[in-house]
Amino acid sequence: TLVALLTALPVIAMCVLALGGGWVDRTVGQNRSIALSLLIIAAGALLRESAPHSGLLLSSALAGGIGIGIIQAAIPAVIKRLFARRTPLVMGLWSAALMGGGGLGAAFTPWLASRSTVWHQALAWWALPALLALLGWLAICRQLPRAPHQTSASPRVAIIGQRRAWTLGLYFGLINAGYASLIAWLPPYYIQLGDSAQYSGSLLALLTVGQTAGALLLPALARQDDRRQLLLFALALQLIGFCGFIWLPQHVPALWAIACGVGLGGAFPLCLVLALDHAGQPAVAGRLVAFMQGIGFIIAGLSPWLSGLLRSLSGNYTLDWSWHVLCVLLLMALTLRFIPAHYPAEWRPHASDQH
Repeated sequence: TLVALLTALPVIAMCVLALGGGWVDRTVGQNRSIALSLLIIAAGALLRESAPHSGLLLSSALAGGIGIGIIQAAIPAVIKRLFARRTPLVMGLWSAALMGGGGLGAAFTPWLASRSTVWHQALAWWALPALLALLGWLAICRQLPRAPHQTSASPRVAIIGQRRAWTLGLYFGLINAGYASLIAWLPPYYIQLGDSAQYSGSLLALLTVGQTAGALLLPALARQDDRRQLLLFALALQLIGFCGFIWLPQHVPALWAIACGVGLGGAFPLCLVLALDHAGQPAVAGRLVAFMQGIGFIIAGLSPWLSGLLRSLSGNYTLDWSWHVLCVLLLMALTLRFIPAHYPAEWRPHASDQH
């Protein structure tokens, strides 16, 4: 159906561009690829100003996915190149902006629609922040050092063939799977328990607030190269939240939503930083993060479908939340393996320079 395609196309585009390992970066350069992505996002939003024909809506969704896919593959490498030791803090700020921006879009679009002549004009307004970001980025680029040209050495560093790259993809995917399921099924869960749609929506809002706070706070505490303690703390918060939804769903549900939100929001940027830590060269680190995101988004995209299947089989949401508890326990076990001294040697600067 059209609705399914509108939600699936952006995700597919993001996965394809991420799995491409930053091909756009290598073709036009990091700084230009970010500018290009913002331009594509703005153009996609402006398409919605036209009559809401299915073809235009699909093109708009595809353009949004392409733009987001390009920028998500480019930004982590740019952050590592420009901010070095402050990478966790800046990655947290960027992640918080992603989450907060998504929340603002969901909150303000209905308000804009109520003040627009036709509903689809409200969607076109979101071209404005993309254009402002583009102008800001172009101004900043004049003051930034040019990204170093990616030599033929960088592409030869193996990413896909490394077991650790797939482990990171699984890790990132399972973390985001929890978020995808909560966004899709938390409101229906509480409506089934007898709460109002408004109350269920407020829990989702608390989840988003917790996410933004977690993305800001937890990476800011990353003072050591070993990220495992903070990741375990973030996962423990998720475990508390999911267990609360299972055993005490109607006792302080706001606490469970906030716990999951802070845990998920903190784990997202920390996972990106963890992948960046594996490689010394920003170009190689960017390719690794892009690959991790590509695999991860595929896994996360399947999560709401699996949650719905588990609910159909069991008739309730207990099996779904229990599945995510098991996922968090698996993530905790994987976290213990991320010892900095054991990162693949060929991803480090001295190894890649030998190619």
